[in-house]
Amino acid sequence: MVDISSKGMALLYHNDDSCPGQDQLITTNFGVPHFDSGGSFETVFFNRTGRVCRIDNLTGKVNRIAIQFAEPLFFKPGEQNISDSDVKQRLEAKARQIVGVKEKAKTRRKAGVDNKAKSYAEEIARFYSDTLAGTEERIRSYAEAKTRAEEKAIAENKARIKAEAKAKTEAKLRAKAEKKAESEVKKREKIEAELQKKADFYTEQLAKIKAEAAKEIAAIKAIHKTETHKKKTSQKKNKSSRTKKSGEGMLMDKVDKFITSRNRIF
Repeated sequence: MVDISSKGMALLYHNDDSCPGQDQLITTNFGVPHFDSGGSFETVFFNRTGRVCRIDNLTGKVNRIAIQFAEPLFFKPGEQNISDSDVKQRLEAKARQIVGVKEKAKTRRKAGVDNKAKSYAEEIARFYSDTLAGTEERIRSYAEAKTRAEEKAIAENKARIKAEAKAKTEAKLRAKAEKKAESEVKKREKIEAELQKKADFYTEQLAKIKAEAAKEIAAIKAIHKTETHKKKTSQKKNKSSRTKKSGEGMLMDKVDKFITSRNRIF
């Protein structure tokens, strides 16, 4: 066994025909350290049926298979409010204790007493030794995962800071552009208002000038008409007077000629 959780476990298996296949149901018997608030712990043994949910080919001879339990454990082995260093210390202490029991059992065996105790002690020692090795491996994996997570967090933090700085810069530029555009709009509106005011003024003045020009033209036409009429009347009078004077002149000329004629005999 290389990993354990309340919902499943991972274990190493020979890479051969006896290795369980994907989705195959298998039954496992295993023990898990259950730590208490004191300095000791107890091993809880389980019998669980599970489904093979993943198979990883580690080498040509070893596979790692992940099993999902049909029924979860009553506690979470990885969340027992104890640090990895404390776990390691307790397991090492337990292993030393078991080794001591093993040595005592060996001594007793030599004395011909309690071979059964020796076998049990060896089995327990092997179990805790394997558990300790698995814990050390897990600690190493956790440390590597923590390092990768920290590096990823640092990179993401840098990227986020860069993105925030870029967003702030873009926001400032956008605000500046909007302010400039608003100022341009106000200037344009002001200019348009002034131009419209001038246009209205010029239109009004032009209308007044047209009206005054129309009055002057009408007055000039009236004067011209009057003068024309007077001129025509005067011309008629002058013509009549010239005609009359012309007739009288001719008559007087004839009389004078008649009187002054030396050859005429009265």
